[in-house]
Amino acid sequence: MPNLNVLTWNSTGETVQGALGLRQVIQHLAANNSRPHVIVIQEAHASPGGPVYDMLAGLGAPYNGPAHATEGVPGGRGYLLATHDGVGGQATFARCDLAADQGLQGWLNDHLVGWARTDADQELAGMRMPATANLTFHGTRVRFMTWHAPLGPGRLLPGTLGEANPDAYLFLQRSSAYTALSGPDPGGLGLIAGDLNVTVQQLNTKTGLRDLPMLLPGWAGVSNKLDHIVGHSPAGQHSPAFSGAGNFLASGAHNVLISSVIW
Repeated sequence: MPNLNVLTWNSTGETVQGALGLRQVIQHLAANNSRPHVIVIQEAHASPGGPVYDMLAGLGAPYNGPAHATEGVPGGRGYLLATHDGVGGQATFARCDLAADQGLQGWLNDHLVGWARTDADQELAGMRMPATANLTFHGTRVRFMTWHAPLGPGRLLPGTLGEANPDAYLFLQRSSAYTALSGPDPGGLGLIAGDLNVTVQQLNTKTGLRDLPMLLPGWAGVSNKLDHIVGHSPAGQHSPAFSGAGNFLASGAHNVLISSVIW
């Protein structure tokens, strides 16, 4: 049964102090036999070479990385992914452009016209996108996504969900990228780690919105304030379990969140 150690952190912009704090967390985990297999950072610099990027690059064996992906928003930031050498597929890490997603575009064509479609297109053009990777671990596939969910309000659905834009979750759910996260691979796993800008209560509560009844239906995991590590198994498979969850202070407004994901 695979047991994947995951670390996620919103760096709130890479700093030397933050890089030092994160390195100390990683060293502490390694000393306690909980070395992370997947390390993912949100709000990294818009291009490689920031303090956290350099720290991860300097970890050396058994780590690869880091890989960098952009949010895609003009003036926006980026994501970093570093993996243990027991994890394959890091080279597939890239921004997931929902504006070009065929599944989402098909849904928009079928359901929105006039001003609503114009608003959707404009939102997508300026929206902070997730990043994805097709990872492998112990011979099984891990369909991975990280996301710093956009802030609300939206233009299509009313209000906000926590601090998040409900339209962004609507776009995500209607996309082919989201379908792939909960795909039919026997023994596989869908995994999202990031700053979703909602609390665990908001993540698992009915929204009251017809087109978006829940934010991530069928997903479960661990959380610290707005940060989450959540998993989804294919239909008919056991839900993933989470152990050893905790959070550590590094710097900024977000703690480092860790957990072992078992499926």
